[in-house]
Amino acid sequence: MPYESEFLKQLGNRVREMRALRGMSRRELARRSGLSERFVAQIEAGKGNVSIVRLLRIALVFRCE
Repeated sequence: MPYESEFLKQLGNRVREMRALRGMSRRELARRSGLSERFVAQIEAGKGNVSIVRLLRIALVFRCE
């Protein structure tokens, strides 16, 4: 569905922006959130269909910065 793909694209862009604002590498975000670096890359590319729990893990990393 077009709405879902657009949402995932915007979500990926926002994760990438937040990570860049903190000067954080994908590897560091992955390590701190307990996700794989490949999965973080998929999210940022708008291709990972991410669960709420995984989003929470990412959000907590950014919140703790």
